[in-house]
Amino acid sequence: MKTIDMKSLVGTEVVIDRDDFLSGKYSKEIEHLLVERSALVFREMHLTKEEQLQFAATIGSPIAFGDSAVSNISLDPEVSTSAEYTRGAFYWHIDGANDAVPAKATMLTAKKLSDEGGDTLICNTYAAYADLPEDEKARLDGLMVRHALEATQRMVRPDYSAKDLEIWRSRSSQTHPLVWHHKHGGSSLLIGGTALYVHDMSFEDSSMLLARLMDYATQEKYVYRHKWTVGDFLLWDNTGTIHRADFYPLDSDRLMHRTTLHGEEPVTVGRMAVSNA
Repeated sequence: MKTIDMKSLVGTEVVIDRDDFLSGKYSKEIEHLLVERSALVFREMHLTKEEQLQFAATIGSPIAFGDSAVSNISLDPEVSTSAEYTRGAFYWHIDGANDAVPAKATMLTAKKLSDEGGDTLICNTYAAYADLPEDEKARLDGLMVRHALEATQRMVRPDYSAKDLEIWRSRSSQTHPLVWHHKHGGSSLLIGGTALYVHDMSFEDSSMLLARLMDYATQEKYVYRHKWTVGDFLLWDNTGTIHRADFYPLDSDRLMHRTTLHGEEPVTVGRMAVSNA
C-alpha cells in the first residue's frame, strides 16, 4: 500500500492491490490514515455493490437503508428513494448529525457523472479546530447545538409550508456539543448545514457564530475537492469532517453508490466526559 498526500492538511490518495483492499489486509492502517487525513481516494476501483460492502465490513459495520447497505445517491426519484432530500447535500454537513451517535465514515463509488459540477468536497474540522486561538477554543467548549433536518431543508426550500415543517420535524433531531472531543485525543468542530441553533444564545448571536465558524472552517487549506472519474472510490472520516457535493444540474443523471458505517463513539461534552468514558 502506498499513499500520496493531495494537500498538506487533508486528502490522501491510496494505491493498493485490489485483493488486499477487499480482504482487509491493511484495514487498521486505513482506519488510522482516515482519522489523520480525513479523506482517502482510491482511483478507478470500479467496485460492485458487493465489493463495496466487502471492503466496508473490514473497517466497520455498514448501515442498512431499506433492504441494502448500498444506497443510490441521485436527484432522480425513480433511482433514489431519498432524492427529495439529496439537494441538502449541496450544503456542508456530516452524516447522522441528527442522530445520537453520528456515522463513523461514509464512502462513495462514482457510477455516472454530471456534465458539470458534482465534485465532492471534504473539510478537515480537526485541523480547523486545532488552528483556533486558545481563547476561542475556551469560548466554544461546552456550547451545545441543535441539529435537525429542518435546517438543511430550509435552505433547499426557503418557501416551505407548515406541512413541510411538520414532515421535517417528524424526523429525528439531536443536541450535540459544538466541539467534539474524541477518545483518540483529537477534537473537531461539529458544525454544518444541519445546525439549527446554539442553545442559550439569541437567534442573532447563534446565527452569527455558526456562520463565522463555517466561513473559517471551510477555508481552502482545510478542504479537499475530489474531481470524479467514473469508478473512483472516496472514503472519509465522518466524525471529524464536514462534506458537500458541488452544485450540479437538478436534471443530471449523476449516480453514486453510498455506504455509511454505524457510529462507534457518542459525542460527549468536554474533555472530562471523554476521560471518564
